[in-house]
Amino acid sequence: MFDMKTIIIAIVIGFLFGTLGSWYLTAKYKDATWTASIDEQKSEAAKQLQEATDKAISAERRQNELATQLEVKHVEATQKLDATLADNRRLARELGGLRDPGRRPSCGVTVPTDSTTAGQSEGGTTGTELSAEASEFLLEFARDADRAAQYSATCRFWINQIGGK
Repeated sequence: MFDMKTIIIAIVIGFLFGTLGSWYLTAKYKDATWTASIDEQKSEAAKQLQEATDKAISAERRQNELATQLEVKHVEATQKLDATLADNRRLARELGGLRDPGRRPSCGVTVPTDSTTAGQSEGGTTGTELSAEASEFLLEFARDADRAAQYSATCRFWINQIGGK
């Protein structure tokens, strides 16, 4: 019936078609699996990116709220420092200026404080009044020190808020 040559050719052709078909189907399966894996990774990456973006936006909003809060506190503190300086100037003016009660004579002679000396006037002033320039310098210096303390407190508050303490 069939000769051996035809049978061998048929087996080779069948083997060839089977190999090519299995290769094609395996490649399709591999591509489909790979595509599904890539899609899953993209989906997971998109979800993580969205979470990170939401977290960053939330942190930025908190920072902006904190910055606004600190700016308002800074303006209020600056206004309070200005009012304090104005009060100090007014008091110094009303009370006759700033005085240095520990001032000693520049000649090195100790003057008793319980008796009236020739340098004292009848109004009770002891010659320890500071000049207007010295008084203004001290008032401004006190304001600068208060401003530095307020700035330090603001920085500390900022750090505590950021650090969550």
